[in-house]
Amino acid sequence: MARKNSEEIEEDIEEKKIRTKQFNIFLSDYFNWIVAGIVAVVFLFGFFALLLPKYEQAVNYIRIVNQQQVSDTSAKLDELNKTEQLIAAYKNIDKKYVDKVNAIAPAVQNKEELFSELNYLVSVNQLFLQSVSLSVNDGYQDFGLLPISPEQQKIADSLQTVTVTLSVAGIKNYETYKNFLTALENNLRLMDVLNISFTPNAGSTSFTINTYYSKY
Repeated sequence: MARKNSEEIEEDIEEKKIRTKQFNIFLSDYFNWIVAGIVAVVFLFGFFALLLPKYEQAVNYIRIVNQQQVSDTSAKLDELNKTEQLIAAYKNIDKKYVDKVNAIAPAVQNKEELFSELNYLVSVNQLFLQSVSLSVNDGYQDFGLLPISPEQQKIADSLQTVTVTLSVAGIKNYETYKNFLTALENNLRLMDVLNISFTPNAGSTSFTINTYYSKY
């Protein structure tokens, strides 16, 4: 029985040697294929676990950027079309009307021209200019006389206000006084009379007037 067990043991050892030899032969014959398979598995795992999510993320980002660019381009084209329409409409306006509109709030500040204009309004009404002073403020300034809506605020911010303190003499009666105020009101340049100080005995009057220039 012991001898039989020894034979069985030897047979098992021999069989293991044969299996080991066969396995080694298999590895030798298919080593390159086994390595290629392992590399393929590792590559596929890395692709689906790492590369594919990054790729999908990059594709989504590019798609969003392209959509935004298309939207921005469309908005710019609409803006360009509107601008071209405004330019075409502007070119069709008679120049004399354009000049009148520009005179309401000129784009260029010219204090000498403003002084000459005020002096003309005073002299044409047979009055005498005693003194004039100018101060410049940014934006529309009316000291709260008129409420400004949010839509109007953009226009107000595009203006520059010149406050004029004007003193004139030679006002003999109410008619003379009224005629000068009418001249200020009807003047092409926009002028807001904010304050009036009248001295009847001296026949002199002081005015605080706002006039405006466009920043653009």
